[in-house]
Amino acid sequence: MKFNFLKQLCDASAVSGDEHEVRQILAHQLRPFADEITFDGLGSFIACKGNKGPKVAIVGHMDEVGFMVKHISEQGFIWFDTIGSWWNQSMLNHRVTIRTRSGEKIPGLIGSVAPHALSEKQKQQPMAHEEMFIDIGASSREEVCSRGIAIGDFISPEANFARWGEDKITAKALDNRAGCALMAELFESVNNPDITLYGIATVEEEVGLRGAQTSAEFVKPDIVIVLDTAVAGDIPGIDPIKFPLKLGHGPAVMLFDKRYFPNQKLVTALKQSSEAVGAPVQFCTMKTGATDGGRFNVMGGGRPVVSICLPTRYLHANSSMISGNDYAAAFSMIHHLLNRINASFIDEVNTYI
Repeated sequence: MKFNFLKQLCDASAVSGDEHEVRQILAHQLRPFADEITFDGLGSFIACKGNKGPKVAIVGHMDEVGFMVKHISEQGFIWFDTIGSWWNQSMLNHRVTIRTRSGEKIPGLIGSVAPHALSEKQKQQPMAHEEMFIDIGASSREEVCSRGIAIGDFISPEANFARWGEDKITAKALDNRAGCALMAELFESVNNPDITLYGIATVEEEVGLRGAQTSAEFVKPDIVIVLDTAVAGDIPGIDPIKFPLKLGHGPAVMLFDKRYFPNQKLVTALKQSSEAVGAPVQFCTMKTGATDGGRFNVMGGGRPVVSICLPTRYLHANSSMISGNDYAAAFSMIHHLLNRINASFIDEVNTYI
C-alpha cells in the first residue's frame, strides 16, 4: 500500500458533483503508466493501457458524502443540505471544510447547543440536519461572502488521515478513496498483454451511481471488477448476522446488493485467485445500498461484473477505519485474477449453457 498516495486521496475534498481534486491526483499518478487518459461526459476518470484483447475495467468511485451551502444568515451562520446518506447523530460538532469556487479551503464547525441550554427533553431528541448550521467564526453574511463562500459551495469533513498501530488506517472518505487507490495500484502494476486494461474512477456514486452508467457507456468493457467498501459489523451495536464482515479477515465479495448480482463464474475465479496467493476473503450482502456494479452489470445488454469491498467501520461519517492487511489481500487476489484474464477466459465467463 502506498500510504502517502492514499492520504493524498483521502485528504482531498471531493463531494459528489465536485470530484475535481481527486481527478487531478489520479491523472498525475497514472499518466506515466497509461497510453491514454480520457473522461466521460460527467467527468469520470478513465485511464487505458494496451490495445488488444478484451476490455477489462477496474472501477472505484471518486466522490464522498458531504454537504452543500444552501443559506447564509445575516449573523454569518451557514445552513446546508446533505449530499449522500448521513446519520444526523454523526454530524454535530464536527469540523468541516468548505471548498470555494476558487478552490480555497475554509474551515468550519457544525455548531451544537451546549447542554446547559437544553431541557432534559431536548437532550433526548436527535437534531434534524435542517436545524444544523456551520460556524466559520464570521459575524455577518458580508464577512462570509468576503471569504469567497457562496450558495452551492461543496462541504466535506475535515481531513484527518492517520495510521493507528501496524494495521489500521483512519480517515474521512475511505469510501471510496481506498477503492481509488487500489484501482490505481493495480493499473500501475498489471501488465497483461492479452487484455486492454481500464482504470476507471467514477463520479457521483453516492447520489445514484451516475458516473458508473456514463463511464460504462463510454468504455463498453467486456468484464468489470468494482472496488468499494462495505459495513464492518465487528463493533458493538451491529447485528453480526446482517453485517458479518470483520477488519483484518480479508476483503469481501459482494454477493448481491440493491442493484446487482455478481457473475457467479467471476466469484469462483476470485476464490481460486485468493487460494492461489494465500489471501483471506469474506462474503457479504447489502440490501439497503448499492455499488457501481449495479450500473455496469446492466449496460449494453449486460456484462460480467463482481464487486470486491474492503470492510470498513463508521461509514458515511467524519472518520472511518480500514485494515491495511485487507487492502493488501485485495491487491494480491485481484492482481492474480487480472493476469489470468484473456479472450478464452471471457468466453468461458459468458457461456451460460
